[in-house]
Amino acid sequence: MGMLSADVNNSPVKGKAKDDGRWRSNWWDFHPLVENTQRPVAWSTSSVIFTAHSSQPLLLGRVFPSSKQFVVASPEPVLRSLASFEPPSVISVAPNDQWLFAFYPGVEGDGIACLWKRGYRVDSWSVKECWPMGPGAAVITAAWAGAEREWITSSDGSCSRLPLCGPLTPVSSPTLLLVTQSHELHVCYARPYSPSLSFLSCSLLQPYIITEGQSRTAFHDVPSGLKSSRLCIKAAIGLMYADTSLLVAMRSRRYPTTDSLAPVARDDDDLGLPLDAPREATSEERSPLLDWGALAEEQTIELCEVKLRFDGLVISLISCPLTPIYHSSLHLTNLAFTCAPPPKPDPGASPKSSPRKNKQPARPTTDTATISLVVSFFDYDDYNSIPKSEMTSYSISRISASPMVKTSWSIRQTGERSFLPRVILSFASGWSPYDPRKSSVIVMLADIAGSKSRGGSKVKEVPVGCFTVLQLPDLSDDESWDRPRIMAPVSRAGMDWPVSIAMSVNRTLLCAVSMTRVSIHSLPRSYANKANLTGRGPLSPLAMSLTSALTARKSIADVAHILCASSTPMESVIETFSGLLLAQEVNARTGGAASFTYLEVVGAELEVYKARAASTTDEDVKEHLTSLWKNAHNICSVASTLSAFEDCKDEEGYDLDVVWQLVSLSEWAVTFLENIMKECLLLSDMTDIIPKEDIQMKPEPMDDNPFLLESATHVDTKSPFDNPALLHLVHPLLLANLIDMISHVNQFYQWLNSLTAKGESAQMARDALLDVVDYSGLNLEALGSIFKNMLKEVSAMPGEQTRPSLARCHPVLAQHYKLQTIIQTLSSSTAINKPRLFIKPSDLVDGFTNLSITTTSWKEQGRDVVTKGQLLRRSTGVTCLRCGQESEVGGEAGVSMHILSMWRSWESTWVTRCVCGGSWVGGNI
Repeated sequence: MGMLSADVNNSPVKGKAKDDGRWRSNWWDFHPLVENTQRPVAWSTSSVIFTAHSSQPLLLGRVFPSSKQFVVASPEPVLRSLASFEPPSVISVAPNDQWLFAFYPGVEGDGIACLWKRGYRVDSWSVKECWPMGPGAAVITAAWAGAEREWITSSDGSCSRLPLCGPLTPVSSPTLLLVTQSHELHVCYARPYSPSLSFLSCSLLQPYIITEGQSRTAFHDVPSGLKSSRLCIKAAIGLMYADTSLLVAMRSRRYPTTDSLAPVARDDDDLGLPLDAPREATSEERSPLLDWGALAEEQTIELCEVKLRFDGLVISLISCPLTPIYHSSLHLTNLAFTCAPPPKPDPGASPKSSPRKNKQPARPTTDTATISLVVSFFDYDDYNSIPKSEMTSYSISRISASPMVKTSWSIRQTGERSFLPRVILSFASGWSPYDPRKSSVIVMLADIAGSKSRGGSKVKEVPVGCFTVLQLPDLSDDESWDRPRIMAPVSRAGMDWPVSIAMSVNRTLLCAVSMTRVSIHSLPRSYANKANLTGRGPLSPLAMSLTSALTARKSIADVAHILCASSTPMESVIETFSGLLLAQEVNARTGGAASFTYLEVVGAELEVYKARAASTTDEDVKEHLTSLWKNAHNICSVASTLSAFEDCKDEEGYDLDVVWQLVSLSEWAVTFLENIMKECLLLSDMTDIIPKEDIQMKPEPMDDNPFLLESATHVDTKSPFDNPALLHLVHPLLLANLIDMISHVNQFYQWLNSLTAKGESAQMARDALLDVVDYSGLNLEALGSIFKNMLKEVSAMPGEQTRPSLARCHPVLAQHYKLQTIIQTLSSSTAINKPRLFIKPSDLVDGFTNLSITTTSWKEQGRDVVTKGQLLRRSTGVTCLRCGQESEVGGEAGVSMHILSMWRSWESTWVTRCVCGGSWVGGNI
């Protein structure tokens, strides 16, 4: 990718320049990056993007990829005086998506730190606790300890877990780590059954130790130095795999001494923070005096090791500063830790070390605690030219001389890069699905000039930069990744650069926030040819990402966004889902914690096919994709209906208290069966049965590109037997569920028919079910017998046939012979009353009178996606982000209030998610 040339030494002065068809950046366009401008952004595992309002103290949430936006409830002190607080400067979401933190800086007084707890909906957040932070002690960065171990997927589909990253927190949840301007680390945590948060804090400038219930203690006297204020302006918290220590890196700025900048001492009882220790001033002794009005960013990066320990009774916090890192650049724009998981242990290695034959002292060894610190800098020279940017990496490793000697750390510079004339905007830790133990960094680069048109024609967006992947520790280019362009509106090209970024949950997209807008970008994708994919395994990187996401119960919205793109061929989507189904089978055979069900895969297919149907303009394609996602939803609904009957049945029969609910499910089940039988009878006249031996499987194409298939799109030859509804008859798992659902509906029908109604409501429920079944034209018992006879042959189909059909959500060519056999059997049987199936009494009445003096029939009004009953609109309902359907049992509305029953127990399984696996959100989307 060629560099765009421009004169970086002579930048025009501010003002309107003559339009020559090119855009150019100026030095002031990049200045927000060094002004420490705060526009934080966080991307949660439920695919909610949290940002701060541009001018008001409000925390905003957007449910990606929908347009659903909401405002997180502000804490009480902020609501009482909105003018006293600025927009949040720090936003952080816990990895388990249950906790949210934000810090509201004060305009002239204390700032407010706030912790929220999530409800059942992704847009439901309630304040757990808030507390003040004095001037000079504002929060700079936040992190979470005790996160769950991350799942990774190998190319053969098997899942495994990485070691724990960070210290163990067995008795606290959440455990929030905060670095403040006053160079302190605050640990905010909640003990089980504790009504409020507990706090521990320690200095990061000199050795400290603090234990629950005790005062903070310094290991040596605090020296008295020169009178000046030092505030931390940038900080990063580094967590290491299989290690209880964490590292903190800080960059500070010096100010003249003023009372307003000095950290405010707070009473210990206010927050539970014992701040009775004197103010630390380690570096002030060797620092020069500052003149009034001077602002000086220090040329060092201070490091500190912190140990968070639990001895079985109390939690303790120990800090030990490390040797600072010196760098001559004046402006640090970003710093971050990145840590790669340790290599897998060698199974052939003996766990016992061989005895040493000689008695020579052991050499210092480096254990597994190794982490990289990546830093970016700006150099503005005289503020008359585009800033020069560079990136530096440092390797930080623990060195243990012997078990009896105190551990030390080795810090060394391992790489340095500049990208002239491009400018480094930001960076984030990289990740490879094929090699998650390989450490890398993704860099966001800005061009300084470019054309406003493309090929002589005007366009709405133009490229203004690119992403590149660098290897650690030396920051060399990783040629196995592409370099996607960064696009921006023509009117904003070369200006309004991002000041904050956040990666999506599955690391496929990036959210960039500038001073005026929020944009979504695709991250680099790895190159891999067909030979490499075949040698590594059957799964593509997207299938591996989906497998890890479903195993960890994370949102797949970012991966689905790529699969829904118009540039992604349909066959690439199908190949991805086929690989996902293969991974599901591989993990199900192991029976471990990594297993997930095929229904979760079907839910992912629903999300992708529905989004592709909404984005296409071709009506035929839209109709086809709509039939696919609706069939996927029916697959999930059959499974949920079956589970409801199973949960509400005991030895004596079904629960009489929920007879109306079961009648609603039975009505939906019978209507669903009627639709399938109608499709079968309409195809029964096609008697040209294809000989079984003439059917050959079409070879499934392999992805030349692991993410997007670049070859020509393969188009299926349409067949009447590719009807999505018929998949339930030729897929073993779907047919088994169909048989069980028919059996339950028939048993419920027979059981309710045999009872004597003891009340008007019970009599009406029985009559309603009898009408539904008797006038359906289906003999449920005979229909179940036919399907049971077919199940053995259908179950004998190889996975090479069943996986592609479930990935496509319709039968494939290899299943057409068996499907035609089933259709002929159904057509010639007595299980179906054809006239009654196709002609309903209500149709005759409506057709004869052609009159409608009432509102729309209740059967045509909205139904609850969970219970299949009519939506009563009596309470605040919820909407599924995946299928878009509504429910009155999901979310907080579905929490049972002291009602214990088998039906309520079944309803509670859908409090947090829809039957299709989607998350709930309040209102419409």
